[in-house]
Amino acid sequence: MCRRFEEWSSEIQKYCEENDLDFEKAKKMVKSWGKNNLMLLYYDPSMSKGLGLLDETPLPLALHIYKGENGELIFEQTEYTRKYLT
Repeated sequence: MCRRFEEWSSEIQKYCEENDLDFEKAKKMVKSWGKNNLMLLYYDPSMSKGLGLLDETPLPLALHIYKGENGELIFEQTEYTRKYLT
């Protein structure tokens, strides 16, 4: 699991519970992160071309999480959130 997800996991779990999202699915998603953000991406192995790092199959962004100005976590759902996290 990525360190950013681990650091924020209790808040992510609370958000998932409050918004009828599946935290277990969130834990298993592909993660991309930076200093103050975390993106949960859906990966479907059947859509992959099997090229590893050369595979440019886009991954849908299911949930974007980042720190706001006051240090609080902000959660942005996308058009894919309900499809892949419920």
